[in-house]
Amino acid sequence: MKRVCLVSGGTGGHLMPALALARALQQRGHEPLLVTEGRPVERELLHRSGGDLDEVDLPAERPSRLGLPWWLLRATLRARKLLQRRAVDCVVSTGGRPSLPMGLAARSLGMPLFLLEQNVVPGRANRWLLPFARRLYLGLPAAGNASARTLLTGTPLRPGLFAVERASARAELDLDPDQPVVLVTGGSQGAHVLNQIVPAALATLDLPLQVLHLTGLGRDDEVRRRYAATADHRLRLFVWPVTIDMDRMLGAADLVICRGGGTTIAELMAAGRAAVIVPYPHHKDRQQSRNAAVLVRAGAALVVEETALTPALLAQVVGELLRQPERLLAMAAAARRAGGGDATMAILDDMTAHGGLG
Repeated sequence: MKRVCLVSGGTGGHLMPALALARALQQRGHEPLLVTEGRPVERELLHRSGGDLDEVDLPAERPSRLGLPWWLLRATLRARKLLQRRAVDCVVSTGGRPSLPMGLAARSLGMPLFLLEQNVVPGRANRWLLPFARRLYLGLPAAGNASARTLLTGTPLRPGLFAVERASARAELDLDPDQPVVLVTGGSQGAHVLNQIVPAALATLDLPLQVLHLTGLGRDDEVRRRYAATADHRLRLFVWPVTIDMDRMLGAADLVICRGGGTTIAELMAAGRAAVIVPYPHHKDRQQSRNAAVLVRAGAALVVEETALTPALLAQVVGELLRQPERLLAMAAAARRAGGGDATMAILDDMTAHGGLG
């Protein structure tokens, strides 16, 4: 039995792979310890997942550039104390701000360190920590990142995502089995542009439609008001702030309108669903655009850049897809083919081979 510290970086895209690994570690008889930033969205997702995991907050300050060395020193010392106090055997980081001090603390204590990268473009913390890590597990194929330490595994996900079934998912969500379903999600933190543009766009479509809209915490009432303002009887609406049940949501959907985070791309591939992706535009490395390109090349998704996004354009794109069910099915099949096998088991087996769990 090993005590494994899993570090999550403040968003669902980091937390959900960590949770998938934590559950699999428990099944193998190990003891996972989850370290998060303690953000409200993390608290909500952990509560919805059962709240039974051993979990510790390591709040991540936002230091100035000049204050970064002092913050990193203080945070690393706190992380060292945490790892020693909890008798941790190895550390697995899914990226984000807390991962840097936790990774440096693991290195200073001689603990095995393993990294997960969900995006095509590795994050800054993973780039800095790679020289100290035994492995960097890639969720998506990343050109130019091959090395002896990297292994393309895919992203750890809930097992249910690989076995979604449309009819049962719709029955569980009380949806009409025959009317089209569109899932809208901006990730765990929501996306203001989707919350603003999508209701206006879908209201103009001349067809009956069921909409599952995940808004982000604290934004669901605003989105309900936007849909209500359309007063369109053809839309059957379900709005939630966040969910832990992406397998049911994706299982019910014919089409997904979403951002392009690495975990979202992995979920689309696992479930096999067609998508219209609006990448977050403010990453310097165009991270989400490069993630989305994986599905575009496979024929599984269309991309609409945020700078071009209007209700009229989105309605045109979505309407054309919904009126071509054969095309949606072909895109869904292409998404599933673009995915890989069971990333969770591949990662745990490789960690065992590299001294993390052996």
